[in-house]
Amino acid sequence: MMNLSDHIKKRMKDHFLMKRNMPIQRDMKTLNKSSLMMNFGSFYIPKMGKSNPMGEDAHFTSKDHQTIGLADGKSRWKKEGTDAGEYARQLMNNCLVVLDAKDREIVYPQLILEEAYLNTKVDGSSTACIITLTGESLNVVNVGDSGFMLFRNGIMVYKSSIQKHGINYPYQLGKSDHCDDPRVAEEFIIGVRAGDWVVAGTNGLFDNMYASEMEVAMKVIGEAGCLEPQVLAQVLADLAFENSLDYTQGISSYSQAALKEGYPIPIKRGGKPDDITVIVAHIEPTQGHTLVLGNIENSYSFQPYLPKKSPTVNVMDPIVMKRCKPNKKGMKTLNERSLMMNIGSSYIPKKGKSNPKGEDAHFISKHHQTIGLADGVSSWAKKGIDAGEYARQLMDNCLTILYTKYMEIVYPQLVLQEAYSNTEVNGSSTACIITLTDESLNVVNVGDSGFMLFRKGNMIYKSSTQQHHFNSPYQLGKNSHCDDPSVAEEFIIGVRGGDLVVAGTDGLFDNVFASEMEVIIKQIVGTDQPELLAQILAEQALENSLKTEGVSPYSQAASMEGYRRSGGKPDDITVVVAHILPPNHLL
Repeated sequence: MMNLSDHIKKRMKDHFLMKRNMPIQRDMKTLNKSSLMMNFGSFYIPKMGKSNPMGEDAHFTSKDHQTIGLADGKSRWKKEGTDAGEYARQLMNNCLVVLDAKDREIVYPQLILEEAYLNTKVDGSSTACIITLTGESLNVVNVGDSGFMLFRNGIMVYKSSIQKHGINYPYQLGKSDHCDDPRVAEEFIIGVRAGDWVVAGTNGLFDNMYASEMEVAMKVIGEAGCLEPQVLAQVLADLAFENSLDYTQGISSYSQAALKEGYPIPIKRGGKPDDITVIVAHIEPTQGHTLVLGNIENSYSFQPYLPKKSPTVNVMDPIVMKRCKPNKKGMKTLNERSLMMNIGSSYIPKKGKSNPKGEDAHFISKHHQTIGLADGVSSWAKKGIDAGEYARQLMDNCLTILYTKYMEIVYPQLVLQEAYSNTEVNGSSTACIITLTDESLNVVNVGDSGFMLFRKGNMIYKSSTQQHHFNSPYQLGKNSHCDDPSVAEEFIIGVRGGDLVVAGTDGLFDNVFASEMEVIIKQIVGTDQPELLAQILAEQALENSLKTEGVSPYSQAASMEGYRRSGGKPDDITVVVAHILPPNHLL
């Protein structure tokens, strides 16, 4: 392995005040009021043999602001004589400049990234991911194929999705015509608890290690009594490096993705040599709920950073190094589950349509603990085609597949793939399928349908929207301008007893803010009537959709894209509510 040297560049400072109205600030607790903090460590291994020994990754950690960030410069720029690593380094450095521009109590990652992007002037492009801890949630902004996983009790409970134009072509920030800007970024929050582990990385990590391998590594290091953020970051980076050099043995995350895109096994077998950045954050309770910062310095990784190896950990442990496919141990059968979903739904078709059924469709399978919904794209009406028929057939096919092939464990992505193949009518629709597997939701999503997760009445997670441009969501269909399930976001997210899942089509989310849902949920908390809650939310969405004045989620999104809109957006409205409960509560 390369002989890496320590080098930390001091952060730059500037005096810049960012002012902008921000959504839902009540959950964004200030540092001195937070009950949780992140303790983190990082490790960087640049790709061997590059002309630039610093590589093309960059990252920062700011304990002051409880924020981490990473970027992966796109190597194709070297064909033009440009060092993309310089773009990534300047972008991350500018993030720290913006963070330190004022003593911030609350950090908004999306604004940090936006300002840093504007201030990055060099040629090149890179992915970017910024994560900050606010109260009991991670606030995240992500562009491209960098990202993170969340581990709870040694099990991966969430993985951020990948944004890509095609295989090996992720979304990337840059100023050239073929690059993207921060408007494409995914912005979301996800609840955390003390004891959770956040593993963030560039694709050099995730292309070469499965979540199951990370779980084994955490277990082995824990048994050795050395489970610290810095040690875990180094071990994971070392393992990813070893796997990246494995050209012949086993199927890596990268080769598996390549095979899915149709590349032959001999070409894409094994790992993918690349720069490898790993940041590990352990979620810990603050001392007396007051975060003591002392003289902690921010750090900006300009060159490879190498801590001393722990003498008690064998990072080449053969158990950890074993190549394996994603594990299924977290996917428990129905009679083994510790949690169940009590489910109810409500549907209000848009008034005035020639088709009284509307264009939404959904299904509920309490036996499979699975729900699904679809929103037919109305533009087909101009061609005399009822897109609602496509959505209904797609959902009907999902239900048929569930009852003929999946009696115990459900894999939503496979269900959607087969249902899509079996849907032959003209039209197109969004789709979202959610199944409860023990203490996690397994989700596949295409387009602007989705869900929110509420805990103790507060929204802690919202699925992201996939769209080609404003009002043009990703949509499944067989027409040349439609998408197929390969574009779907696939992820899992941990849940606990008492949580509420509110799934819906855009008729709900375009017309009701999360803060409005929270008020409604808190008013009927403890009633365990998902059908009633679904009905109330649907009626609220209908009422808001008919307003011609005021601000709605839809008009707010339109304004961000330069359109002038006010009031709500009339549409079909589907709401599915699932209350997470122990199985004995459903007897």
